[in-house]
Amino acid sequence: MDSRVIYGCFIVHNSPTAAAAEQYRRIRNNIRIAAGKKEQISLVITSPSPGEGKTTSAVNLAVSFAQRGDKVLLVDANVRNPVLGQVFSIKQWPGLSDGLASNMDFAETVYPTDVERLSIIPGGSHLPGAADLLDSQAMSEFLDRARNEYSVILFDCSAVLETPDAIALAGRCDGVVLVVSSGKTQQKQALKAKRLLDFGKVRILGSLLNRG
Repeated sequence: MDSRVIYGCFIVHNSPTAAAAEQYRRIRNNIRIAAGKKEQISLVITSPSPGEGKTTSAVNLAVSFAQRGDKVLLVDANVRNPVLGQVFSIKQWPGLSDGLASNMDFAETVYPTDVERLSIIPGGSHLPGAADLLDSQAMSEFLDRARNEYSVILFDCSAVLETPDAIALAGRCDGVVLVVSSGKTQQKQALKAKRLLDFGKVRILGSLLNRG
């Protein structure tokens, strides 16, 4: 993964006074407002198409929530093409797919980070049918366990127009943040993604414009 991309994932942590870091904090606060009085929230971070900055946005939002004082779990739910292991320089497994597919203890898939109050779960092993596990009883049980331990759970998921995974997972969460890129996302793609989310009765808590 390009080192510039990895640096961009940690702009809130490495350059907290930067304008981009302030924007992520503003988005974090808006999400909190949109979530109402709920102290515990679970969100899917996705985009219309691949390469629009959803992972960068997911990491920076996770860091900003942790800086606010929330106990945060960031989960790589892009089990077809997981990347959070590379971003945080940890191994990819055991991770989400391994935990959902077996009786592995939840704690065995959780990794601490250098950011206080932020933990991650990488995508895990490339298992047959791993994506189907995102819409399963095992995922419901995973969320129940995670909600007992974390105040904010963020899922970095595959793009809406690429797979059905984001919509399936979002139905079990409080909503979606849709990331669009000013340098890449076409209007028709964004509108199609929104229609699919609406059809899936997924609550869109907000959109995030990434400058690409």
